[in-house]
Amino acid sequence: MEKFFDSKNQVGKGGFMKKSSLYVTFLVFLLAFVSGPMREAEGKTYFAYISDSPSSSVVYWVAKEAGIFGKHGLDLELIFINGSTRGIQSLISGDVPFTSAVGTAAINGKLAGGDIAIINSLTNTLPYYIFGRPEIKSPEDLKGRSAAMHIPGTAADFALRLALKGVGLSLKDIKGVTVGGGPARVAAVVTGQLDFTVGPEGEKIRGEKGGLKVIINMAKLNIPFQFTCTVATRRMIRENPDMTRRVVRAVAEAVHYFKTNKEGTIGVMQKYTRGQSRDFLAEVYEAQKELLVEDTYPTMEGLRNTLEIQATLDPKAAKAKAEDFVDLRFVDELKRSGFLNQLQGRR
Repeated sequence: MEKFFDSKNQVGKGGFMKKSSLYVTFLVFLLAFVSGPMREAEGKTYFAYISDSPSSSVVYWVAKEAGIFGKHGLDLELIFINGSTRGIQSLISGDVPFTSAVGTAAINGKLAGGDIAIINSLTNTLPYYIFGRPEIKSPEDLKGRSAAMHIPGTAADFALRLALKGVGLSLKDIKGVTVGGGPARVAAVVTGQLDFTVGPEGEKIRGEKGGLKVIINMAKLNIPFQFTCTVATRRMIRENPDMTRRVVRAVAEAVHYFKTNKEGTIGVMQKYTRGQSRDFLAEVYEAQKELLVEDTYPTMEGLRNTLEIQATLDPKAAKAKAEDFVDLRFVDELKRSGFLNQLQGRR
């Protein structure tokens, strides 16, 4: 743990989080004057998910397809926005009232002036792997190699930089190429265009089936990290707390459905992944089942760890507290109301 969160060390050269924060700042002001296409469809309320990977988005897919949103009086349309940073930008611009995200993007959006808050969590660790061509025998062999990367500010971007830092490397030691989402990154390596990439369990399995090998297993480190979570604007929370409450309840129920209905969940995965094989999705299911947080409570320690690193790069982060980035009233209500006990059949 110490080598990953030593505040004396920077993650990458030039401060990637600072750059990401500035990037979000620019887009906050730009998007404030632009009406996005999602506003044009009157009568629709959109919920953005930011990854086409079943490892990251399956709970939201289940909430929609299993009728759980509807059960809680929510008429929500799921829409795919590629990448956490873009999801937060759409949230801040008013195009969507809710988005999934990772903690790093939520932190950057808030520090850049966005009036947003994390309202629940699905995964509270960083279950990522560095994997690549079989000729890469050790983490040290990554030096000078080409990497398929996601856009700055995403969990995949953060994980890659953190993993490199853990073995004494940084982005200047590799040839990074921004490719995008998990399936595209894996394909770029499997087809020999690039040497290695980073991804969660689903992408790791996909890569192994294509002949790739795990180089660094970050999942084993069990690093507290705010991975998949739901983010809303504080204006939405203030003006429509009932809708926000119902979203949090629906997501918690979708987690329960996931954990107790394997076949139904795999069926939903097949729909959203355009018919991926059942065997592959079953492996993803088993891995994800162990990671999902049943009470959907965000990890405050994970947020503090991220802020500790970012504080060396961004003065705003040094003054921030983990509590600044969350609104816990709705997940607290889940416990107090007995809702979680009812889901799990306890009295």
